[in-house]
Amino acid sequence: MVRHSKIFTFLILTLLSVQAYALNIDAKLSTSKVTQGDTVKLTVTIDNTADGKEPDFSVLNQHFEVLSTYKAERSNISNGRFQSFTSWVLTLLPKHTGYIAVPPITFEGVSSKPMKLHVTKRSNANSNDQYLFVDAKIDKQTVFVQEQLIYTVRIFRSNVDIYDPSYQPPTIDNVAMEQLGEQRNYKTTLNGMEYDVFEFRYALFPQKSGTIKIPSAQLNATVFRGRSRGFTFDPFNGKQVRRYSPELEFEAKPKPDSYPADKPWLPAKSLQLTESWSPDSGKTNIGEPITRTVTMQAEGVLSTILPALPSTDLQGVKIYPEQADTSSAPSDQGMVSTRTESQALIATQTGTINLPAIDITWWDVDAEEVKVTTLPARTIQVAGTSSRPQTDITAASPELSQTAEAPPLSLAQSGSVNRTWQWIAIAFFGLWLVTAAALIWILATRKANQTTNQSKPDNKPTYSDALLKDAKKQLQSACKSNDAKQARTALINLFKQHHQNDGVRNLQDVEEVAETEALRASIRELDAVLYRGESSKQWNSDMLLKAVESALSKPVTKQQKQVLAPLYPQ
Repeated sequence: MVRHSKIFTFLILTLLSVQAYALNIDAKLSTSKVTQGDTVKLTVTIDNTADGKEPDFSVLNQHFEVLSTYKAERSNISNGRFQSFTSWVLTLLPKHTGYIAVPPITFEGVSSKPMKLHVTKRSNANSNDQYLFVDAKIDKQTVFVQEQLIYTVRIFRSNVDIYDPSYQPPTIDNVAMEQLGEQRNYKTTLNGMEYDVFEFRYALFPQKSGTIKIPSAQLNATVFRGRSRGFTFDPFNGKQVRRYSPELEFEAKPKPDSYPADKPWLPAKSLQLTESWSPDSGKTNIGEPITRTVTMQAEGVLSTILPALPSTDLQGVKIYPEQADTSSAPSDQGMVSTRTESQALIATQTGTINLPAIDITWWDVDAEEVKVTTLPARTIQVAGTSSRPQTDITAASPELSQTAEAPPLSLAQSGSVNRTWQWIAIAFFGLWLVTAAALIWILATRKANQTTNQSKPDNKPTYSDALLKDAKKQLQSACKSNDAKQARTALINLFKQHHQNDGVRNLQDVEEVAETEALRASIRELDAVLYRGESSKQWNSDMLLKAVESALSKPVTKQQKQVLAPLYPQ
């Protein structure tokens, strides 16, 4: 009986021991309520080592966008027992508003408890707690097809610092979109708060009629709210955020019935025609070319729809048109487009050339009516003989061809004139040979000098092994002295040298070209020291050096990053 009791007690203790060491998983959110466009941190922790595995996070993709994942491991001794913990910290961006269920996270068959997150809608500029938002507007609700519409996007920032912003304008179906100049930066006040405003303006040209929807413009950034501003609670500090502008729509009407069917559709705010002549005397001679240049300038249209000038067929005139030149340029009122056409005119008979007027039909979008811009008609007087052009001989002795009693030109005189022209031709041919020889010698000498200059080495290379080694030494020295600022500068310079890429300008660029999780973790730790005011003593510089060595051992791949440098300069 005693023996059975001992066996039973042993089994009970064994079962309790197994239960005591069973895997536990815990998940928690950094907050239970967020505003649309803000991120939330999800921390998943197990009381054991992960051994290279991770929980199934794919269940989050239905309601969240996972922006980043960070893994951390720690160990401690509690009541004489050695314990290990592994945590995953995920940055989540909700995909929609309302109450969102965070499903259980499973690891090795063990699941966490489900949770609930409340995502509220964000109001633009209607609340006093809007520190960063994006607004958009259009100048018209109804336009004709291919008529210009001005679309303006404005980013408002107040009392926050922005790190590594990325702005993306919308992509609009069936609409041609042109940016109007560079971004504008200014300050304004809304609801008693002062904002820095970054404005982008675009000219939109709908290519088909109907209702056109403008999707949201998007801003991605990491937001820091400075501690020196007097905030006791700092939920924005170091938070990744995404902001959207409101979605808009407008109506594009088809070409009006009142517009002439045989004329190309041209909706514009204004249209002008100008011309210039070379030479501009109103007179010419037979065989002498004159050049006519006509410029069409229209406001509020693209150059691609400016029509060609009507063709002209004139008797007694040969016309040689040149290739048309078109261009567009932004202005305060939108796009201004020009089309320039030049023609060479050569008269073949004397008299008066009557050039007809040039009419261009267009639609005035402000007055909403058909208009015609006219270039007036012009006349040109042509002088000279219609049989053959005058020569030096006939010009000097007109009576030879007009007086019947004049003696005919003798063979001896004709031979003398021909010999004179022969000697002149020989002299000009000799001068041409001398000029050609001199030109060939100059070109050969210049080519030899260029070859010599190209063969000279550059004494100041941008990238070299020596500069790469020097950058490594600077990083090692900074890490040894726990100088976080110097380490940041050295790290950027090191990867710029290693990848031979001037586009590496900040730590985010280093993360992108390195593509290693270990280096990303070390850079985030370095960011904490630089931007969150943590003590340099807590910075693990050895981990940074190991991560850098690992990243440098990988093959170099060329990458480019689009940076919005003018928006928030470093």
